[in-house]
Amino acid sequence: MQDKPIILILCGGRSLRLWPLCECKSKNFLDIFGFSPLELTIKRFRKITTSDNIFLVANEREKDALLKLKSIKRENIFFEPESKNTAAAILFSLNHLKQKFAPDQVLIISPVDHLIKEKKEFYDALKKTILVAKEGWISTLGIQPDAPTPNFGYIQIEEEVEKGIFSIKKFVEKPSRPAAEELIRRGNSFYNSGMFVSRLSTLDKEYKKYYPYYNDFLGIFKKDAYENALRSLYGKIEDSPFDKTIMEKTTSARLVKASFFWQDFGTWHAIYESLPKDKSGNVKRGKVFIHNGNNNLVYLNNLKKNVLVVGLEDVFFIDTENYTLITNRRNLDNLKSALKEFKTKFK
Repeated sequence: MQDKPIILILCGGRSLRLWPLCECKSKNFLDIFGFSPLELTIKRFRKITTSDNIFLVANEREKDALLKLKSIKRENIFFEPESKNTAAAILFSLNHLKQKFAPDQVLIISPVDHLIKEKKEFYDALKKTILVAKEGWISTLGIQPDAPTPNFGYIQIEEEVEKGIFSIKKFVEKPSRPAAEELIRRGNSFYNSGMFVSRLSTLDKEYKKYYPYYNDFLGIFKKDAYENALRSLYGKIEDSPFDKTIMEKTTSARLVKASFFWQDFGTWHAIYESLPKDKSGNVKRGKVFIHNGNNNLVYLNNLKKNVLVVGLEDVFFIDTENYTLITNRRNLDNLKSALKEFKTKFK
């Protein structure tokens, strides 16, 4: 329907910050919370649009699982031959959407791994981003930070152009903890929610300006051997995020301040913060008994296994069939770099 926004849900990332669980489960279907993050995201946007207007973009390795979804039409799922980050995923999808919708149609781009509360506040903020997008901007929701973390991107604002709407100075991609502390101390920065809202024509114009593979993507839709051309293109393009490729360069960006509870649950720390805890602050999945231990997270993939934890604090223990992670809270930020070395050692 032309009078309702289009939704594009980004389903392609592996979420290495949730290792080792990401080795055996896609983040789209993680059941840590007792629900599918993807299904929850679809349900969230069904409040403002129709199922016909909800689209997914994903890696083709997830094709079998995604095609089983009853809430999304098969033709509304765009499969990439491989993941090359969000810049490619969004342009690939944009070229499909341009064939179905008018240029002034509003598109909402959303990750799949967000936990959102205060739903009224969320929809109110989203309405404002849509109004800003209709004026020709790429608008994004900025989340008021409550603690410094290197796991999120940040957006620095310049000035308030309207109530709750800001011009953007700079995008800061996952800073160090000291740098994140400084951003929050200055008071002019928001968490980058990863949600972007724009008219199709605005997005297309900015890609044409800044993305070096714009014409290559446009060209494959005109070729008879589409699948081969697409696979060949993905073999040569760089891995780059939408934020770095477009948002850091465009002069057509606005931030809308959001006041709802938001959590990117793509890290074990975020999952710990989001899940119910016992009186000692422990989060447990499986047959876990913790004696004199505080603020631990113990996740067992094998629900028949019995685990005893004695006298530990701030420990994260995640056990799957083939891999086990043991770390403490302060070293969770080093997981991705450690994992790179680990995989080199045991490949």
